[in-house]
Amino acid sequence: MTGRIELHQEIDGLYHVKMVDDLKNTLAVSIRFDTRKAALEGVFALREIAGTAHVSDCTSRKTVAGPIRTVA
Repeated sequence: MTGRIELHQEIDGLYHVKMVDDLKNTLAVSIRFDTRKAALEGVFALREIAGTAHVSDCTSRKTVAGPIRTVA
């Protein structure tokens, strides 16, 4: 499967990243980043993690990652 990672700037000046598949379906949207550089660093971290990460089914127990937060 092919796809892409898109960098977007919001109206308020913050950035977020979208992962989109080859059919243009949005698969994931990141937290908001204060700067373009921080968003791109997030992309590079995501690429590293995704290549070696284990999949954890957190539907029947507490997730180890904790709650979703926004970076301000």
